[in-house]
Amino acid sequence: MLDKNNSAKVKCPIPLSEFDLSDGVDGPAHSLPAATFTSPEFFDFEFKAIWEKEWFCIGRATDIPNTGDYFTVTVGNEPLVAIRDGSGTVNVLTNVCQHRSMLLVEGHGNTRRIRCPMHSWVYSLEGDLLSAPALNDFADFDKSAVCLPRIRSELWEGFIFITFDDSLAPVSERLSHLSEQLANFRMSALSAATPLQMDTYDWDWKIYGDECYHCTHLHSGTWCNFYPTPESAIDEDTAYTDVENGIIAYFLKSQVMDGAPTRTGKILHPLLPGLTEQERSGLIYVSVMPNLLIVTMSDKVKYFLWLPVGSQKSSFGVSWLFPQSTREGPDFVETAAMEKSDLGPVMLEDLFGWSRTQAGLRSRFAPRGRLSPKEKVIAQMYGWLIDRYRAAAS
Repeated sequence: MLDKNNSAKVKCPIPLSEFDLSDGVDGPAHSLPAATFTSPEFFDFEFKAIWEKEWFCIGRATDIPNTGDYFTVTVGNEPLVAIRDGSGTVNVLTNVCQHRSMLLVEGHGNTRRIRCPMHSWVYSLEGDLLSAPALNDFADFDKSAVCLPRIRSELWEGFIFITFDDSLAPVSERLSHLSEQLANFRMSALSAATPLQMDTYDWDWKIYGDECYHCTHLHSGTWCNFYPTPESAIDEDTAYTDVENGIIAYFLKSQVMDGAPTRTGKILHPLLPGLTEQERSGLIYVSVMPNLLIVTMSDKVKYFLWLPVGSQKSSFGVSWLFPQSTREGPDFVETAAMEKSDLGPVMLEDLFGWSRTQAGLRSRFAPRGRLSPKEKVIAQMYGWLIDRYRAAAS
């Protein structure tokens, strides 16, 4: 098991007192200092404070259902591969050959063995070295002593979570109550029609922090045409929120039962069985800190995933999860394509907003603006982050 966690305190390049304005403890919360989104020095500190000390999501186990299926992700400077072995176990391994550090595989695919393109060192699906050409017959070279370091991982509702810290309690403990709350959606049994595609963008990962204060403004001519979103429809005091465990949520009430952001204003796929009227009356937005946003709908579950790449660079992907019976339906391909087309302009507006926000944060005049009462979820996100900054800092 790989354990790169360092329990020693690290120096924060921003005085901790600067965060008092953003934690919302002694008054209204304000934006984080701009340098938290732009500074390479702060990114290094934050990576140690958050990404080396917390559980976070890297994708779905249902994207790699068969033996040998794999996908790759990069977290900061750590290239990783998630791969399913012959026993059905999902292993998360370093994607770095233990010979001379060549990256082993890329994208997603299927393989019987993991083979290094440079010198054909071959590893099993569990990461054990099977062959090292020109070294296999040397008595002083022990193949059994070489393996791809394994990262601690756990499945939660079909999502693959990893951590670099072996001291953490299982993520299933942290999210056990959320599992109970979302049980009717049967997320572990849902799957996507295609594997998640992660794309790289030129902004900090915290930009993806979700709220619906912007919905009636940025998306007034797109989203709101499909799914009217007056401020009265946004409930940020939902029972799904559990900030101590990094769960930050809001409920977006629909104007009609089984409403959805589609050209019809309602769901386009078969209703998920077993949902309550409350679950069918709106969309539940649940952020599992630091990098997973789950959105429940009456016919599916949508999720957003992001990972840090650098101080002003991140990777991001979005996917839709359905029951197998829905995906095998005669109209699924056409209907799913129509739904994505309907939401395409909304996604472009989000990308526009995130890009322009990062550009503004680079300015010497970037503010510490006061958060509105409709950004409670952002204040909660800031509080969760700041607690970890303070715990990690010297």
